Amino acid sequence: MHKQKKPAAELEEIVKQRIGAGDFKVTVHRNPETGWHATIYGRQPAEVHRCQIMAETVVAELCQHYDLAD
Repeated sequence: MHKQKKPAAELEEIVKQRIGAGDFKVTVHRNPETGWHATIYGRQPAEVHRCQIMAETVVAELCQHYDLAD
């Protein structure tokens, strides 16, 4: 299956939109096992933890369709 390549900024925006409203930042990094992963940053540990769990679910789905562009 051919995956569409997207830059990190686009993947970060997709993940943020899928998670929903909140005071957090998403960054996307290359991952040798899955291709890429997202990390959540914010000021409130409980919200960061909640969003990170949601991001992992979202990224698992997105990694099936998108590769991180160089």
